[in-house]
Amino acid sequence: MTSYIKSGFLAALAQPFATIILFVYQMGWGILLYKLVQGVLVPLMHRFPGADQPKEALQLFLAESQFQIMKTDLIYPYLWWLAALLLLRMLLTPLLNSGVYYSLTHSEQNAGYRFFRGIKELMLPFLLAYITRITLTAAPLIWLLPKAQSLFTHSTSFEEAALQLLPWLAGMLVYGFLLHLMFMYIQFALAGNLGVLSTVITFIRFSLPIMGIALILLCSAGLLAGITFTATYLWAGLVALIIYQLFPLFHIFLQIWAITSQFKLLSAKLNG
Repeated sequence: MTSYIKSGFLAALAQPFATIILFVYQMGWGILLYKLVQGVLVPLMHRFPGADQPKEALQLFLAESQFQIMKTDLIYPYLWWLAALLLLRMLLTPLLNSGVYYSLTHSEQNAGYRFFRGIKELMLPFLLAYITRITLTAAPLIWLLPKAQSLFTHSTSFEEAALQLLPWLAGMLVYGFLLHLMFMYIQFALAGNLGVLSTVITFIRFSLPIMGIALILLCSAGLLAGITFTATYLWAGLVALIIYQLFPLFHIFLQIWAITSQFKLLSAKLNG
């Protein structure tokens, strides 16, 4: 596994265009969400009773908020905005993935050219694959949500119901993680014309090293996040600000590294 991780690191270094594009996308998306949330919360907080106000003022504020949400259409525009943003995210994610995966499987072409060519050629197949993965990921909720409702109804406490539901939630996370990895390999097949069926068979045969690589790099991302937030806490000031601003770039590079490492494993197994 270490050889694939090392070769994947070198391959990730050869994808600066994709890394920068994803970084700009994440930064723009974060600014958009921040402005939208700020536009909702700031006026609301101006009306929130302060600590010097009596307890009845807080109760009145909560009662009025509940009435506005349940009995008026005040919340509808925000729900429509949320649905529009979710739809936009679901459209942009496979578009960017198509550029990244095409860039990786056609490294002989110019960096910017191959990224946008990948979007042009693979947009629809990647969109269908993304919708299929989301559907399969959410499918167990049809059974899990009624079970959760039954547990919370018949349990004596919230903690008891949560403990009983915890194994099922862990199973959902594992199931989603495996689906994510399998569709990563399906996207390799779509981008490199490798054959979806043979790629899925390769994924099943070598699932243990595939999961090992994914877990190692996932732990690395968690370690990076821990180091970053610890450093910003200990070194307040300009250094902390620089580290915090660079964290999304390093995080995106780790995501690219995870993809390139898996591609190196797939290439080795198909050519071997």
